[in-house]
Amino acid sequence: MDLAMNSTRIGILIFAATALAGPWYTVEGYSSVSNLISQLGAQNTQNNFIMVAGFLALGIGIVADGFRRFRKPVLPFIAFGLSMALAGLLAHKPLSPAVEYSEGAHQAHSALATLAGISITVGLLWQAVLASTFRSRAIIIILAVLCLALPLSMQAFQEFQGLIQRIMYLLLFAWLWIYFPIKIMIN
Repeated sequence: MDLAMNSTRIGILIFAATALAGPWYTVEGYSSVSNLISQLGAQNTQNNFIMVAGFLALGIGIVADGFRRFRKPVLPFIAFGLSMALAGLLAHKPLSPAVEYSEGAHQAHSALATLAGISITVGLLWQAVLASTFRSRAIIIILAVLCLALPLSMQAFQEFQGLIQRIMYLLLFAWLWIYFPIKIMIN
């Protein structure tokens, strides 16, 4: 596999590195357990461009690989990548309520994050339908269910929302690393 076909993996690595390093470059008081990854790239936040670059790298990598291997079942993954990139550009509100921000950009960020979640879930369910073995189908369905259940649990357990989000991304990125775009089912 040549480097050009690894855009998704490169994007995952950049996103993961920027998210993992976040507590060292962002505002004081940020917690990987209770704060969202999006808050690393929040409006008017110290060094937010670092996490914005992570969102862009991930989104552009997935979109590029999706168009390289374009078939209809890849569309939801392209939508996921595009939503992630745009969510990075239209930033979350800052941690501190004293910092000015654009409510419109924050609302757009939230809508794009929701669209990303819906897109990846649809993409996974489509892959489950196309899966050739029960084991593959079961794994994909479990991951799709987690892509719905974990964001809901983030709302229920806000003190752990950052940790829950990181677990969700770890599971999702592991699947994308292995299957997207080379092993994705395109029948």
